[in-house]
Amino acid sequence: MMTNITPMMQQYRTIKEQHKDAILFYRMGDFYEMFHEDAREASRILGIALTTRDKNKDNPVPMCGVPYHSASAYISRLIRMGMKVAICEQSQSGASERGLVHREVVQVITPGLLTDDRHLLNDRANYLMAVSKNPRQEMIGVAFIDISTGDFRATEVASSLDFINELHRVCPSEIIVTDTRIIPEGFFVTPVSVPLETERAVEILSEHFGTVGIDGLGLKDRDEALTASAMVLDYVRQTQKAALAHITALRFYNPGRFMILGSTTTRNLELFDAITGEKKNTLFSVLNHTCTSMGARKLADWMCFPHMDIDGISRRHDAVEALCARKDLLSGLRVLLGGIPDMERIIGRICAGSASPRDIVALGGGLEQVPRIQEMIDPASSGLLAELRERLDDLDEVRSRIFRTLVPDPPNKLSDTGVIASGVDEELDDLRLLRRDSKQYLASLETRERQATGINTLKIGFNKVFGYYIEVSKATAEKAPQHYIRKQTLTNAERYITPELKEYEAKLLGAQDAITQIEMRIFAELREYLVGFTVELKRTVDAISSIDVLANFAQVALEYGYARPEITLDRTMEIISGRHPVVERVLKSGEFVPNSCSFKGERDTIHIITGPNMAGKSTFMRQVALISLMAQMGSFVPAREATIGIVDRIFTRIGALDNLSAGQSTFLVEMSETADILNNATPHSLVILDEIGRGTSTYDGMSLAWAVAEYLDKQCIRTFFATHYHELADLARRHQGIKNYHMAVDETGGEVVFLRALKRGAIGRSYGIHVARLAGIPEEVVEKARILLAGIGKKSRTVPVVHEQGPVQQSLFEDEYSQIIEELLHIDVERLRPIDAISILQSLKDRVLNPD
Repeated sequence: MMTNITPMMQQYRTIKEQHKDAILFYRMGDFYEMFHEDAREASRILGIALTTRDKNKDNPVPMCGVPYHSASAYISRLIRMGMKVAICEQSQSGASERGLVHREVVQVITPGLLTDDRHLLNDRANYLMAVSKNPRQEMIGVAFIDISTGDFRATEVASSLDFINELHRVCPSEIIVTDTRIIPEGFFVTPVSVPLETERAVEILSEHFGTVGIDGLGLKDRDEALTASAMVLDYVRQTQKAALAHITALRFYNPGRFMILGSTTTRNLELFDAITGEKKNTLFSVLNHTCTSMGARKLADWMCFPHMDIDGISRRHDAVEALCARKDLLSGLRVLLGGIPDMERIIGRICAGSASPRDIVALGGGLEQVPRIQEMIDPASSGLLAELRERLDDLDEVRSRIFRTLVPDPPNKLSDTGVIASGVDEELDDLRLLRRDSKQYLASLETRERQATGINTLKIGFNKVFGYYIEVSKATAEKAPQHYIRKQTLTNAERYITPELKEYEAKLLGAQDAITQIEMRIFAELREYLVGFTVELKRTVDAISSIDVLANFAQVALEYGYARPEITLDRTMEIISGRHPVVERVLKSGEFVPNSCSFKGERDTIHIITGPNMAGKSTFMRQVALISLMAQMGSFVPAREATIGIVDRIFTRIGALDNLSAGQSTFLVEMSETADILNNATPHSLVILDEIGRGTSTYDGMSLAWAVAEYLDKQCIRTFFATHYHELADLARRHQGIKNYHMAVDETGGEVVFLRALKRGAIGRSYGIHVARLAGIPEEVVEKARILLAGIGKKSRTVPVVHEQGPVQQSLFEDEYSQIIEELLHIDVERLRPIDAISILQSLKDRVLNPD
């Protein structure tokens, strides 16, 4: 047990006791220090030296540290490794009773509590989520906040499956929850031991929003959403010492108003991340030509929350069409938008008290563009554009005050001074004049002292230790007057001070301190003034970001040749000359082969697509899904024409990587995803099936694929089903809603060329051996495979005949031995003479050994 603990270490222990689950960054001068287990853990993760405090004592304390001015990079690395960091600062109030500098934790940083731009992605929101589940019922409440912007939303869902869908839609960086078992793996979870009571939840929300009760927040009779909302807000208040004035509203939303995607579909369609893990060559990277960071985040939000309301979708399409019709206006509008900074996060920093002078000048610059944007938008062009134009507020007085108060190009740090403009404060101007005249005064004093002493090399200098001094060389030091007071001896010089010099120094340094204090006061007043306009600023920023996304859609539509889709309430899906929005951008111009598809009528259900690998089946099916998603986001689509019946959910069953760490094989993943589709798809869903049954035997796989197709047809679910089981083509003869398609192949001159074109009808070959040759399989292996295929191909196959009424059905596959077996079953053994038996056995043996 340690004894004789210093007051400083005792202070550390007291603060650490309150933040046991965090790495404590303990400010000591110009460094953040870490001690004990925090030091061991941080030094390991950050790769910095681990040393000790009190090395000569029996129990030296492990420690490590990082400079405060570069701490942000170290904090980011710790957060990425799933750590929580508590920032403990020295307060301005000075020493405590025991002579210690007062310290307190001013911020707790976790993945969901990031506010520094250096820790955040510019184009994605960073949500902290809280989850509340009543153990007596299925209802689950969900609430999430992005504290960098103040975006605060809540909802309720009626099942665990619906909750998982919302979880993957929002994709929070951190989740607060009492029962961690309901959260799947892969999320950063912060357990909360005690759930909030309803009364306390109402109190927390009412206190923050200044309301009497919660009826106006949309949470009446929504107890779980209420609890989750209070949980997440209370957690933010406890961990952030800063004010939360930028959290001005709570929006309750109904998940049923938006298309469901789910994690599997988001991954398979490569919406935000490519299969390789890269951010390029994704739908978001292709569509994101926004001019502002706020617009990029709004675009991502619209992609995660595609509308199912036809009116809402049509209003967006009208706005995009209006902007496309005025290319000159669109170009000018995007130039103006390009001059707008990330006002949304700047407002967050202003409300949190962490905005820099440059932040506020940037905000003023952004507000300067607002009236110009208003002028660019014709209110008669589109209902939505007119609405957004009305929500823009140029806040002329706010902008004027910013530019009256601050210099045009201030330093980033307030402590550097020179932030406040001249004419704002008379005392500040006088002090600056004194400081500005100091060079002239010191030069004059230096000249007078040289003349008085006869030392021509005498000079006046300054350092942080001694302040101002008079320096003369050793050779001339004997000429120094009696009133010079020696302060420092150097190898070749002596340094002195005089009463006049020290008096001026005190006056000058006092002026600098006063300048700092006055500038800090004026800046704080400006910041508080801006906080008072938070609601108006956020309303304007939200309108700007929406305008940016709509202008972005128009720009992309014009640049890439997209068309306005028609949205209907029925199950129609007719796409003429559709293209994959990402693949066509990767290929050279004109290389992509467009394809069409058509679902018409209530009984048009499944398109079975056969054809070789690499022929374009997966690309075609994904492009249909992406076109549907883009249409319901409000974007134009890559097609000549498109009519899309509202899609409530997109399901994708595309390939399967082994999930061995979770104990799931390829086939189990495949069947789990298929079960999700069969249990949850509706006639308004869109299902993409790229192979079913590949992870098991051929017979099992084909049986399952056949049964799945029939089930989807019976439920009238729009489905694209790519398969190498050519036997499934027979389904089209048995079911009116099922149609066969194939990816065309040209075999002219013995060469196989994949045409990438979708054609009606089935195809009987997969061209796997050709693909193997293209992949570089040795020719010897390819030729052997060709010989084996020729032999196997002589076997006869029949397709299943399914009888709804009876349990008996014929064998799924016939082979060359079935006739022999049939003959054996019909032999009357008791009547057969031995000589005849020998003859029959010899004949059967010859047929088995020589089937030709």
